[in-house]
Amino acid sequence: MKKFFLYSFIILSIIGLSSYTLLAEETESQTSTITDNDDSIEQVKEDVYNDIYNDVYQDVYEDIIEDINEDTYQNLYKEIETGFYDHYQELSILNDEIQNKIYDVVDLANDSVVGIETYAGSYGVSLGSGVIYKYNQSIDFYYVITNYHVVEGGNNFKIRFEDESTVDADLLTYDEEADIALLSFFGLGVSGLRVAPLGSSGFLDKGDIILAAGNPRGFNFYNSITLGIVAGKDRSVDGESITYIQHDAAINSGNSGGPIFNLEGEVVGINVLKYASEEIEGMGFSIPINLVKTIINDYESK
Repeated sequence: MKKFFLYSFIILSIIGLSSYTLLAEETESQTSTITDNDDSIEQVKEDVYNDIYNDVYQDVYEDIIEDINEDTYQNLYKEIETGFYDHYQELSILNDEIQNKIYDVVDLANDSVVGIETYAGSYGVSLGSGVIYKYNQSIDFYYVITNYHVVEGGNNFKIRFEDESTVDADLLTYDEEADIALLSFFGLGVSGLRVAPLGSSGFLDKGDIILAAGNPRGFNFYNSITLGIVAGKDRSVDGESITYIQHDAAINSGNSGGPIFNLEGEVVGINVLKYASEEIEGMGFSIPINLVKTIINDYESK
């Protein structure tokens, strides 16, 4: 930095000398001399300024480089590393939270989603899925939601469990237009069952994560779980009078009557149909649970 003061002194000396020269020559040839000296002085000032600027810049640069030592580098690296780690931890916590919620829903589905077998006499008519929505402890009865088309044409119904055991079920009521039916069965000798709470389809939004549970393609794939999102609400399908929840969780024949859960473990819809062709993929539809609850309330109020 000493160079800065040295060059400053030189500039001041040049400016002082230049001023003296101008005054001395002014009496002889004022106009032409002043112009010539102005150019010379400006050139000298510019050259000296550039030299001083380059030297001072180099000094400052070297001082900064000296200050950036290994400790400074390590501290800077540590700050960056800490910030990245904190951000990564936040993402990990969020992922863990979602994953744990999925595990909780899977556990609930394992205990609350059942198979439905429909017979006309001894002749098998259809099979599908259902979900336990209520338990009456005083009489040890469980109550199940399924689709009407799963029980349609039958007079003999069974609830099937994962261990392939079955119990007889009674058809309580149905709504053909809404494609909903309610069954009940006696809990004697049955254990490990839980009631799946009914949520509200009115709170669903596009993009909400949902899980579908049921028996796609039959009981060889008993209580499969698939993941998707709500693709749309209030969807009209083939001129039906009710509207559906559209989602992209994989469902197939056998999923009929099975639930879709939100991440809070609440049933928000009952699977009923899908579009399927070579040109169509991931278009499943569920009956909104709010409509199902209306049917349940109407039955229970009788």
